[in-house]
Amino acid sequence: MTMSERTSRLIVPIVVITGVATTATAAYLAYRPEPPPASPAGLSWSVPVTDVLGVVRIDYQLNRLPRLASNQLAIWIEDARGRYVRTLFATSFTANGGFERRPMSLPLWRSTSGWESATDSEVKAASRPAQESGRQSVYWDTTDRSGRPVPPGTYTYRVEGNVVWEKRVLFTGTVEVGGTPHVSRPRVEFLPADTGQEPALVADVRASFAPGERLPAGAVTTFTRGS
Repeated sequence: MTMSERTSRLIVPIVVITGVATTATAAYLAYRPEPPPASPAGLSWSVPVTDVLGVVRIDYQLNRLPRLASNQLAIWIEDARGRYVRTLFATSFTANGGFERRPMSLPLWRSTSGWESATDSEVKAASRPAQESGRQSVYWDTTDRSGRPVPPGTYTYRVEGNVVWEKRVLFTGTVEVGGTPHVSRPRVEFLPADTGQEPALVADVRASFAPGERLPAGAVTTFTRGS
């Protein structure tokens, strides 16, 4: 089954996203595995974890740009060894196979996540229409791509955006997940360097961890193939 053929409605791991360009103010997705995908090669927890640690919140300013080949965004998590853990958000054009027509769209995220072989559940969990301009927030419930709680430790969050055609911006930061709160600001890279002269697609990114917090369970939202 190709990305473009995935149209079934599934129930997926919890991700909460604000500011998506729909009539809803937030999307609540409840976890019901069917069945969970295998973990990426080498990704396993040495000590079983039975409960989630809390919630990571990633905030950013999104400036939707009035141009073609732009406004593509992906946000994902890696562990301290650089192994892929989970995609939190990806604009639906790219998430649903748009990279086949536009290969320069979010290449780092696609390579890191192995998105070409993503399960239907993963696509449904992460894929959302392009967000409107404004302050946005994405939440991670400290579970991996299969819905399993992750162990305490240092995790990397990345925000990759296609500013225009092959020009990209990449934010990379780390957040400590465990028994105490933590706040973080990432570093930014412009790829290539002259991308910094383009209008800003994403800015003012920051992350915070709140131990013991939980996300509310709710109805699965309608899947859409927005831009």
